[in-house]
Amino acid sequence: MHIFDPDVNFACSGIIAQGMGPAVGAALSRKMRGLPGVAVAFVGEGAVNQGGWHEAMNLAAVWNLPFICVIEDNAWGISVAKETSSAVTNNADRAAAYGIPGKRVEGNDPYAIYEAAGEAIARARAGEGPSLLEFETYRLAGHFMGDAEGYRPKGEKDALFEKDPIPKMRARLLADGVASEDELTAIEGESAARVDAAITFARESADPAPEDALTRIFAA
Repeated sequence: MHIFDPDVNFACSGIIAQGMGPAVGAALSRKMRGLPGVAVAFVGEGAVNQGGWHEAMNLAAVWNLPFICVIEDNAWGISVAKETSSAVTNNADRAAAYGIPGKRVEGNDPYAIYEAAGEAIARARAGEGPSLLEFETYRLAGHFMGDAEGYRPKGEKDALFEKDPIPKMRARLLADGVASEDELTAIEGESAARVDAAITFARESADPAPEDALTRIFAA
């Protein structure tokens, strides 16, 4: 869960809403140094109820930063339903509290998401400040491996599988002539092979040596 890759400017933490502060800090750094770039923080709808989320959103707005917060709303914060943890139906409406644009995209539509993201990125690059985007999505599996999901209403997932964007997008690419069946099959095969290779590498790698416990943790 705690992943960091400076080569692609990516960081991740298992703590809910923890990524908001560093992302706002990255946006502030870019602005102060006059550098291009837009910082984007991805959170779930449960993170919006954390104090750190509001603090970060407020500072991003006060400092007019090139920052975008993306809320992935799958209606469940671990085992807590959205309607039992928040009085706000659409979290995109919270943008008004910070004087910034907020937009919700429903239906797990990649094209609509691309358009909304493009508008927010263009706005940030033009120096017009942060945006709040909320994308409706669906949890098709448990929160963790082995999750019995006893908290979900019976039959809820059955209907959600019909909204899975991956097969829908596949069908759309074929219908629009963007890709052929052979091309998509090749992409799927390549992707599966990369995942299998990563799993094999992890399983066959030696355990870390005890003396390396602090390697890359603290800078000299």
